[in-house]
Order: sequence, then structure tokens, then C-alpha cells
Amino acid sequence: MKVVLDTNVLITGFKDEYSYQKRIIDEISSGKIMAYANRQTLRENHLLLNKIIENDQYRRELDTFFAQVEEVENHKRIHIVSDPEDNKILESAVEAQADYLISEDNHLLSIVKYESVKIVEPGQFWAIYSDMIDEDPWAKWVHQFMGK
Repeated sequence: MKVVLDTNVLITGFKDEYSYQKRIIDEISSGKIMAYANRQTLRENHLLLNKIIENDQYRRELDTFFAQVEEVENHKRIHIVSDPEDNKILESAVEAQADYLISEDNHLLSIVKYESVKIVEPGQFWAIYSDMIDEDPWAKWVHQFMGK
């Protein structure tokens, strides 16, 4: 499964250890989900998150996450929403032939689908992903919480 994460998902994910965002990030870090981004977005995300994350453990997790993200080059320009950054994220998803663009941005979420890319919130994605891997999300959370 291929995904592109919006920056807001990364920020929320590294702030809340038990969020859907963090679970998605962990699945990407472990190589279970393939993630893509363009070079500029990767660089911007890396710089931004390094500024806001002070915890050394989270910095190591961040490095592991970024090591798993595959770089794409945006060739096709998309002008669907007014924010050029949102368009850039959508361009990356199209170039990567991603299954999902995961975002918390209402402008992107209102599109619902562009070409073959479904645009979903983190909780929506987690429900879909959990069903695909046939794992009960509640049971998984309990296992993570209990450290098992």
C-alpha cells in the first residue's frame, strides 16, 4: 500500500504517542506501509520537525521514518486548491501512484478523491488499513498500551 502524508499528520503523530497518526508513522517506519514525498516536502518536513521535537527518542524515530520515505519527482502540476502547498502534496500522491493521501486539511479532504488517490483523515485510513491486515484496532491499541 502506498501513501503520502501531509505535514500536519507528521506534526500530530509525533506529539501524541497513541494517535492514529503515530500508528501510521510507525507502520511506515517499520516498512509495512510505503510512503512517498517530493524532495522539497521531505526537506521542509525534516527541518520543521527537527525544530519542534526536542526529545532525543522522537528524533531517532523521525530519522527512521524519513529513511523509509521514497522520493518522487513532481512532473504534473495540479491546481485544485488555493494553497500551493496542498497542491504540491497532491502532486506527490499522483506521481507516486499512491493509494491514499492522508491529511487533516479540510481543503484536501473536501476533494475526497483525485484520479486514483483517495484523500482521507488518519482515523479513516487506520480503519481501512486495520481491516486490510485483519487486525482489530482496539486490540492492537491495548497491546501497544500494555507493551505486548
